[in-house]
Amino acid sequence: MDLIKVHPPVVHFAIALPVALLVIDLYYRFKKIQPDGLHALITYLSVLAVVGGTISGIIAHEPIEDILHHAPAFEIHEYLGLSLTPLFLALGVVRFLMDKKPAFRNVFTVLLVLLVILLFYQGFLGGKIVYEHLIKL
Repeated sequence: MDLIKVHPPVVHFAIALPVALLVIDLYYRFKKIQPDGLHALITYLSVLAVVGGTISGIIAHEPIEDILHHAPAFEIHEYLGLSLTPLFLALGVVRFLMDKKPAFRNVFTVLLVLLVILLFYQGFLGGKIVYEHLIKL
């Protein structure tokens, strides 16, 4: 199996889990529920999914490198993909610290909202690259 085929399903988890986390986090805020084990679990799974998405992107990039560098959106897509991993790792650290200092709760939510927006933009760019440069209809 081509390793490039692993990237799409992996990145769908890397988008779905953070979106689920955002829904859970906002629900908890709305209902005034303190973040619990489920919140922590989905946070850390989201971090792992984004790291996996980045790794699969690096692996998928290599066999089609020449094609990708002709796509105008690829440079931003690549930079953003490599940037999301440390940003999500930071989110994981903030979540860990949130249990010790509740003041980090607001930082967590604001960072999560920004990261989900960046993930959607990243997905948009990835789709643009695929449909404009890789799939010939």
